Amino acid sequence: MERLTERNYYKLLGISPKASFEEVRSAYDQAMSIYSTDSIATYSLLTPKEREGILSRLVDAYKTLTNSHLRREYNHSLIEKGELSPQEIGFPSLEGSNVVEGKLREVSVESLIQREEKAENENQPSDANLHLFDDETSVTGRRIKMVRTAKEISLDEIYRKTNIPKKTLEDIEEEHFEELPALVYLKGFLRTYAKILNVNQSQMVDGYVKRYFEWKNTSQR
Repeated sequence: MERLTERNYYKLLGISPKASFEEVRSAYDQAMSIYSTDSIATYSLLTPKEREGILSRLVDAYKTLTNSHLRREYNHSLIEKGELSPQEIGFPSLEGSNVVEGKLREVSVESLIQREEKAENENQPSDANLHLFDDETSVTGRRIKMVRTAKEISLDEIYRKTNIPKKTLEDIEEEHFEELPALVYLKGFLRTYAKILNVNQSQMVDGYVKRYFEWKNTSQR
């Protein structure tokens, strides 16, 4: 199977060679959400090095395909390689696009990482939230539900923001441990859930996993 980093830019983004600049932008944004460092869909499937390689390739694709000059040169190279025919190539106009020639959105793997770190720092829970799960309060499904309810956040809202199945969210809160996914996925779901609740991620994940293992050890006796 062809590796993601070996695909041409159009295949990598899953778009037609005739895609408009706005279609390139949309495909790029979608791809970045899939392969970003906090993506549940891919965090357990890729090593940090593999993820960095894909992110770097996506950045190159975006910069090239949203610049008409670079895109023409790239298309010509694909034609020479026999990957595309002249009939498949389109040259979209900049008219109606907010991508301005020579004014590409500044983007790099380093800037992406810095942006994610900045967002993570900005989303760090306040002192009040940190104590929602303190050393004296065990992290239970019931406690998580109480926090969510107090913040007036519905399960439907969490599902829309995270794509975590609503059934899994219910199983976490009701402590239906036997219905929960593999531990590696459960930790990812809990971490994302904690972000939405704006509580300490490590405390929520470690506390709930501890309770999960207590159940597992008891059920195996």
